[in-house]
Amino acid sequence: MIEPLLPGGRTRVGPYRLLGRLGAGGMGEVYLARADAAPPAGAGPSAGLVALKTVLPGLDLDDGFRIRFRREIAAAGAVRSRHTAALVAGDATGAAPWLATEYVPGPSLAEAVSRGGPLPEAVVRVLGARLALALADMHAVRVLHRDLKPGNVLLGADGPKVIDFGIAQAFEATQLTRTGVVVGSPGYISPEHVNGSTALVPASDVFCLGAVLAFAACGRGPFDDPDMAAVIFRIAHGEPSLDGVPPGLRPVIERCLATRPEDRPVPAELAGLLAPGGVPEPFPWHPAVRERCAAHAEAALRCAGSVPAVPPPPAARPVPPEAPVPARRRGPLVAVAALVVAVAALGAVLLPGLLDGDTPAAGRPGGAASPSASAASEGPTVVPAADAGRTDDFGALGADLSARPAGWKPWTTGKDVGEYGCVLSAGTLVCSGGRGVTALDAATGEERWNVPEKSGSRTGTDGRSIAAVVDGTVYAFVRDDLVGLRLADGKEVWKRPLPDGRLGTGAVYADGVIYYVSRVAGGSAGRLVAQQITGEGKPEKWGADYDEFQFTLLAGDGRVVAVGSDIRVFDASSGKRLPGVGKEDTECGHPVLKAGELICVARDGLTVTGLSAPAARRTLARGMEGAMKPAVTADGTVVVSAPGEVRAFRLRDGEELWHHVDTLLDEAAGNVSVVGSRAFVHADVTVSAHELDERGANPPATGKTFALPIGGAPPSLIAVGDALFLASPDDGTVLSGIAP
Repeated sequence: MIEPLLPGGRTRVGPYRLLGRLGAGGMGEVYLARADAAPPAGAGPSAGLVALKTVLPGLDLDDGFRIRFRREIAAAGAVRSRHTAALVAGDATGAAPWLATEYVPGPSLAEAVSRGGPLPEAVVRVLGARLALALADMHAVRVLHRDLKPGNVLLGADGPKVIDFGIAQAFEATQLTRTGVVVGSPGYISPEHVNGSTALVPASDVFCLGAVLAFAACGRGPFDDPDMAAVIFRIAHGEPSLDGVPPGLRPVIERCLATRPEDRPVPAELAGLLAPGGVPEPFPWHPAVRERCAAHAEAALRCAGSVPAVPPPPAARPVPPEAPVPARRRGPLVAVAALVVAVAALGAVLLPGLLDGDTPAAGRPGGAASPSASAASEGPTVVPAADAGRTDDFGALGADLSARPAGWKPWTTGKDVGEYGCVLSAGTLVCSGGRGVTALDAATGEERWNVPEKSGSRTGTDGRSIAAVVDGTVYAFVRDDLVGLRLADGKEVWKRPLPDGRLGTGAVYADGVIYYVSRVAGGSAGRLVAQQITGEGKPEKWGADYDEFQFTLLAGDGRVVAVGSDIRVFDASSGKRLPGVGKEDTECGHPVLKAGELICVARDGLTVTGLSAPAARRTLARGMEGAMKPAVTADGTVVVSAPGEVRAFRLRDGEELWHHVDTLLDEAAGNVSVVGSRAFVHADVTVSAHELDERGANPPATGKTFALPIGGAPPSLIAVGDALFLASPDDGTVLSGIAP
């Protein structure tokens, strides 16, 4: 249970006094320890106790080990869940690296079953539901456990807790294990473990959990065998032994142990399958487990009482409080906020790149600032969705470091700046929001100028994006007019009044022309307008009746496509209505126009319609439900996400190129953007990256969590160099952070 310290051994590690020995193995030891600092007034007798993991003394530690240990600290710190043992502090840089986690007084699942036999089915169900929720919390912040086994599940009085991220790996971490090395515990590893750790995905942890539940239910693992080769063979070929598992549990465990990762339930689904009514409080342990928990707690208090407390050290200088970070409903930002505090106070190591873009803009809110070097008159113009066909392919520009604004660093604005989107041009980010049109220095986030809305303006919130930035002029709908504002200072240099009672919505720009709908405020009656903004006079080229309330405009290949309750196609030069798709066959969500083909999200996947031959429609990603806006690369690769997955298809023949499971998307899918050789999925407050590798061999690459508000549509995204510019449609927050 708790062994006494060895005579002559160490009694302190970092700021902790060692009290007793909890276990040892391999290169490390685990101690019961107590912080030097006095516990808060009124705290219980176990306050300040931690489980402290450190390396054995005298080891020659190479840089690789310290990197792995630092990432173990980062992984443990990133996960903040009531179902895991929380990180308290850690240090990977000292002579003896260490990390301290919450001490859980209770037996491991392995100990409880070996002493008391299998758990009742009802207890296994709620145990499994809690462990599934622990995995959901880990995967939400892109951490895999990789060694979930009975010995790494502690049974506390208030429920089970997952421990030991000893071989956990952040999704974005560089692969550190050698090719061909199986990482994990025999009998509790997945087929992907057997194939090498580079193949691991979140569903791999679900497989391990299935094996743990089988052990809890019948007292032995589903792949137990004295011959290690036989264990590996049975795992790889899907031959578990579940004879002793209760019949009611067996179908759920069989799903967890499916050979193919995509056939296993995601953690949130698994929790519902095991405990449809939720987990009762207090946790329904049977008497034998409660007795073991009480014995562990008593032993810890007895051990702590046998070692006198040390007076706290002199108070250190106060640490300035961290900037507040928005709460989120399922983990990542809460975890990050807690880890940031731990870093400030205790020197723990941040998970590299987990949180970005949370540094406030340097300038005074609302105040003008002198332009930085990035506010030059030259530079690319980049819009969300990247082009008039809304393909969301930022191409080589997204990977060209020289295109990033000079002097750029991550920054964040206040609210009401970018609800309706932004455009980047010549080192200036121009946004439309509740405050009107605002120009920001793209390198620093400092405000350069603002043209406010007048009170009572009728401009609609459903299409009030910046229409275009051309030849140093910003075209936007301001005060019920389409105006041209000088990029350098916001001065109005051109104006086209809209008819009385009309507002401008849905603008898209192509080849010197802004296409938009001049619509009756509060209604659907309107007019599709082609407004020339280059050359002499800037005339209105043509107009056509258009009576949709919700719609998307696309332009390309000499056509303008209006997608609403039907799909209408117009000649871009004359406005003449061209043959298109009628109302009888118009399911088209999140449309994209690529090389004369219209790609739509439909109930049964993605439909592809050739505008020259609309009858020849085909379907990609058949059966993919809940998909969001896809992206299409220059060479015709379509990438789309749905809850829990990201898939890529070849546009010309529909062949699936790769399929990644991604539990970062377990609640909602995200929009996709292509940046160089990677696809970015931006959903909620997260951006994850997937390599555009036709072999599909690589699991999801790096991912990040950004300080954006929760809820509503995904943020709009602009990518230049390795910098991202994100604008929230919820409250207008705009930030810039480094790409995954």
